[in-house]
Amino acid sequence: MKNRSAIHASQSQWANLLRQRALDLPVSHDLDKLLNRYRRHGRFYADRIGTADAWTQVRPLEKPELALIPLDPATPTREARTSGTSGLQVTIHNSRREREFRRALLYRPQIFYDLPESVTQVVFVDGRWCADPNMSPKEFTFAGRHYRTWFTGASAEPAAILNLLETLRPQLIRGIASGIVRFIGESQRSLDHIGVSIIGPGGEFLTNEWRNLMEQAFGATVLDRYGSTETGAIAWQCPHCHRYHANTDEIILEADPAGLIATPLFVSSQPLLRYRLGDIVTFDNERTDCLVQLPTITINVARRDDWIIDGAGRRISPLSFQFEQVPHLTAWRLHQLIDGSLHLFFDSDRPEIARQMLVQHLAEAVPDRPYRITRGIWKLDRPGKFKRVSSDLA
Repeated sequence: MKNRSAIHASQSQWANLLRQRALDLPVSHDLDKLLNRYRRHGRFYADRIGTADAWTQVRPLEKPELALIPLDPATPTREARTSGTSGLQVTIHNSRREREFRRALLYRPQIFYDLPESVTQVVFVDGRWCADPNMSPKEFTFAGRHYRTWFTGASAEPAAILNLLETLRPQLIRGIASGIVRFIGESQRSLDHIGVSIIGPGGEFLTNEWRNLMEQAFGATVLDRYGSTETGAIAWQCPHCHRYHANTDEIILEADPAGLIATPLFVSSQPLLRYRLGDIVTFDNERTDCLVQLPTITINVARRDDWIIDGAGRRISPLSFQFEQVPHLTAWRLHQLIDGSLHLFFDSDRPEIARQMLVQHLAEAVPDRPYRITRGIWKLDRPGKFKRVSSDLA
């Protein structure tokens, strides 16, 4: 039995612990002790758990309830906002140590990659800006490898991205899946001359079409990652067995029929107890003969936004709309009609302030498209699964 996250060890030991725990047989967690730990955290969880004497008796935590979790005023935290594909804004708080551990957990799969000791990588992130290859990289050492990282926005000019890649010739490309796909589509050429070994997309559900496109364009191995802003890295595709190993030593995962429930053990500044993410996953019954012993999962259903087509006919990544940065915004949905015009639906406790900033963000992200803005996200009457970004042109 264990409940202790590797975050409590010395930071210099994180890589070794994450490697060894991945190679060891999985162990179960003492859920009774964990419940008592959450009870002691404060009144919020003490009241929520109440007289429950079993883990599954505690009602799952939903996105709107995150704001109710009290933060320790003695621990400085940094906040991050996200809406995922739910359209509901949530704010996540992590201490500096937690943020650094989240990065270590994100880098865990690379422990098992066939990469040199010095790795050049390009990461696709939100935005329209692309690094110049002459700029100094962000440097980071983990598990005996030194990483030199340059960043490019998912909506940056394809020519600038191509120049960055051809100049640096990175062994590894990571980041927003739709941003990588958009770049490939805009490039309209083979990219295998760059010499990329591995592509590690993330941030969005990876379809087989997207996977095949990346593999064919770069001539590289695609190893997907699965996670969320709230919980950090959840699972990663193994270079040995190609299944998705789940980080169950650091995150308790429950494959609930109503949607995945996650409890990250390394977060104490804003602890999440049985937080419902909503994706439908199942644990694999068959064990593979794999070096990595972490259990494997299958991602059955994960929501994925559409693309927006701008006035020049270019595809815009659904993660390019950084509306989470707009203060007082509580929810939003963006829909593109068949004529190309845009309709943004939003909710806010300060609607006039939010509307002004949304106009600016929308004009910057999708120039040359007419748009209108309506208060009330459910005024979009669209069948099918809820999508934060939807398009009749996609």
